[in-house]
Amino acid sequence: MTATTTAKTTAAMAAFVKETGGWVAGQLEACTRCGLCAEACHFYQALGNPEYAPVWKLEPLRKAYAQRFTVIGRLKRALHWEKSVSDADLAHWSTLVYEACTVCNKCAMVCPMGIQIGPLIHEVRTAMSAAGVVPADLLAAARKQEEVGSPLGVTETAWRERLDWIAEEWEVEIPVDKPGADTLAVFTSIELMKFPENLAAVATILNKAGESWTVSSPGREVVNFGYFESNERRTKLFLGRVFDAAKALGVKRIMISECGHAYEAFRWTAPNIMDVPPGLTVTHIVRVIYDLWKAGRIKLKAGAYADAPITFHDSCKIQRRGGHIKEPREILKILAGDSFREMDPCREQSMCCCGGGGVISIQEADPLRFAVFGMKIDQMKANGAQSVCMVCSNCRLQFTEGVAHFGFEVKVRGLTEMVAKALV
Repeated sequence: MTATTTAKTTAAMAAFVKETGGWVAGQLEACTRCGLCAEACHFYQALGNPEYAPVWKLEPLRKAYAQRFTVIGRLKRALHWEKSVSDADLAHWSTLVYEACTVCNKCAMVCPMGIQIGPLIHEVRTAMSAAGVVPADLLAAARKQEEVGSPLGVTETAWRERLDWIAEEWEVEIPVDKPGADTLAVFTSIELMKFPENLAAVATILNKAGESWTVSSPGREVVNFGYFESNERRTKLFLGRVFDAAKALGVKRIMISECGHAYEAFRWTAPNIMDVPPGLTVTHIVRVIYDLWKAGRIKLKAGAYADAPITFHDSCKIQRRGGHIKEPREILKILAGDSFREMDPCREQSMCCCGGGGVISIQEADPLRFAVFGMKIDQMKANGAQSVCMVCSNCRLQFTEGVAHFGFEVKVRGLTEMVAKALV
């Protein structure tokens, strides 16, 4: 065993031991290895590889726990009945937990023991990060976000120039660094560079409603590649930049634009790993739009999109995790009427698009994510939709690239943009 090998396995095992508190131990002990979680995993469903079963992705964590904290596990290790985790194991499981898992956590829904498998896979990723066996593309993006402030390398100057262009192109006012505003709107580099019309739509809606809002130059990036990597230091650093900006501006709430993982990180992860400014709330743009519409602060043109069948993709972190299931549907029923059609499965049972969890940033994972996306193509073919909309830009990018990959004719839309165009 080389020095490098020893360093990796030592770092990984130290991380496994550190992360294995009472909650993790209880979850691992509860697992009966029934395998039901496999049937809920889109990677397993599409490709049939037993290594894609969620329970197998936890194997290095289970092995480390058993060999350190159980009598039987220690005995097996002492008698060489079970091997220790090796460098080769780490390299292999790195591909499984980063490239064949979007941490959508649908597997937890079918687990008869109620095990939260997604958060446990995050723990496996934490050990991989500690051992330095993170896919190169994902790690490069995380480092760029740490150094430049954006995983796409968008500097503050480039960010401001892009915003000025959006404001001019779509003729919208975008307040920047406005102290005392009620709402801090935060968004991702993906939206800024790939879907600028979405940011113009956010501005159009908030301005129409008379909302007091702003964007922030120091808090300009809401995606969190430290979270994808499961590196707690980077996760806190990227969250802290936005929280510090919110505190400096004195806003009352942070409104996450169309990014599911950012919504999860700010709303549920942050309060468990760091101090969050007191009194500050976190919400998502789809909830804000719904509340503005219900309060009569914005009005929508009924039937604006009723000319062709349209369907909705439920995002794992916004609909299943966040519970925002009724909001987009009530809005779509106004905008599209009877032309709105559900996909099957949908709502909490919806299948992940396969772009989340950082998978879309790993070029090596492209064959996998496209193969899995083929099931989404089948779902859209089955309901005859001519357009599909969603409230997550990461999903939207995956759909955009996925339908192009398969040459499937369907228009991919963001709900925020649809709402902005239907304002009356």
